[in-house]
Amino acid sequence: MDQLERQRDNGSAAKGQSQAVVSLNREVMAVLVSEEAANIGRTIAQIVRGDGWQEAKASAVLVDALATWLGRDAVEVVGFYANGTGPVEVVARVGKHYITGHGIEGEGDLTSNCCERHRARFSQSKIDTYDLQSANSRFTWGTPLAQRAADRLAELFTEEVDPEIARVVLGVL
Repeated sequence: MDQLERQRDNGSAAKGQSQAVVSLNREVMAVLVSEEAANIGRTIAQIVRGDGWQEAKASAVLVDALATWLGRDAVEVVGFYANGTGPVEVVARVGKHYITGHGIEGEGDLTSNCCERHRARFSQSKIDTYDLQSANSRFTWGTPLAQRAADRLAELFTEEVDPEIARVVLGVL
């Protein structure tokens, strides 16, 4: 197992991230895998195992929660468009970092990691801005359940990680 695989297994950010980002990533992942957040993710994704935040249906809820936690001005919503189709996952761009259900990823790693997760061809896939208000049956968005889930997840983030510190670490302030 190489160093990058060990870092991913330990829930830390990819190689090249600052120590502050690695530490923040651990805290973000601790929230996402906590029992309550994992249950929320499974409910939204409608799966039995895992925490669900990597699933397309839950990724929009995660991004909304991050926008509530960090402030809507700090978060840009981007979609991963696999194999020339519509987005199959949305992620939060915060400063020069991306937050996904897998943690904090650098821009250089995001496209290849998304291609791997969704079994997509790199040459036919892209990361581009996405409007959560647009209709897309792949994402759970705009329902009362999704809004309650996003609000509760944002509360969990706020309880565990100061949003101002996270904004500084991610390069927003």
